[in-house]
Amino acid sequence: MKPPTPRILAVDDNKQNLDLLRKALTSAQYEVITATDGPTALHLVESDSPDLVLLDVMMPGMSGYEVCERIRANEATRVLPVVMLTALHDISHRIRGIEAGADDFLSKPYNREELLTRVKSLLRIKTLYDDIETKNRLLRTLFGRYVSEEVAAEIVADPGRHLKLGGDKREVTVLFGDLRGFTPLAERLDPQDAVDILNVYLTRVIDAVFEFRGTLDKFRGDGFMAFFGAPMRHEDDPANAVRCALVMQERLKSISFTKFPDLRLHMGIGINTGTVIAGNVGSERRADYTVIGNEVNVAQRFESNAGPGQILITGSTYERVKAFVEVRELGLLRVMGKESGVMAYDALRWREP
Repeated sequence: MKPPTPRILAVDDNKQNLDLLRKALTSAQYEVITATDGPTALHLVESDSPDLVLLDVMMPGMSGYEVCERIRANEATRVLPVVMLTALHDISHRIRGIEAGADDFLSKPYNREELLTRVKSLLRIKTLYDDIETKNRLLRTLFGRYVSEEVAAEIVADPGRHLKLGGDKREVTVLFGDLRGFTPLAERLDPQDAVDILNVYLTRVIDAVFEFRGTLDKFRGDGFMAFFGAPMRHEDDPANAVRCALVMQERLKSISFTKFPDLRLHMGIGINTGTVIAGNVGSERRADYTVIGNEVNVAQRFESNAGPGQILITGSTYERVKAFVEVRELGLLRVMGKESGVMAYDALRWREP
């Protein structure tokens, strides 16, 4: 597939200079758009998305320096290549251009071959940058299937730290959820209908996990596991986990199916906060970012004991969120690996302090 023709914006208040630039650039097979003042140039930068700007310094009203500064201040155009064209030879003017964000300079009258060489060089750099950005967006999209956009951006920014094998100790809040009574129902349904129902349900689950800055670990049929506090930690991770669970239960109530008008989905949720090992487990070819430890098992055991529509949280989670959540104390819950049992609370609703 033939790459698109690079588009170059030439800006100069002298129309004769613009004609010379246009002829030189079109002869090299570039698409050229022009402006004779700063405001028009800025409008074209936004509306026509040029790949490079040739910018005269001395223009009435708004100088080339100001135009360049505005281009750099815009997140969408902060890396757009800008070449400043100037008849000013004093070094202070070049310093001013560098401070404004210019990538290169050409002195008037410019040499045609030098102009085209510098344009070609900067366009090549922009192409490389665009390729990197495209790959980064793809990585963020892929990571975004497992973590929130915020976490995905952090992983892409520092992959060496977040993608290496191994893990570290940290406190996280683990959330397990599972549909109640869906397995026997699914056995009576057409497989496609069962998948469609699951996808609707899991969409609500995933949206809620990411909304509250959690990490989606895995699906287990109609169940799932998520955790809050890794790979990025927030002071309100336990609170986010409980709020997430409450929001999930509320949104589940609103799900209805035209094909199955009497079908209602009910989920049991278990939440625990504690110290685990968080990191990448597997090999260099295939690894999962997950959390491991007995505290994970406790959360799973609480989920298995939760009734339809119920959210069971452990005492360690409750201590961190008790100012915000209304609960019903249930007493000690027997959990494998814990001799004395674990205090259990039924999370009922969120309240502001």
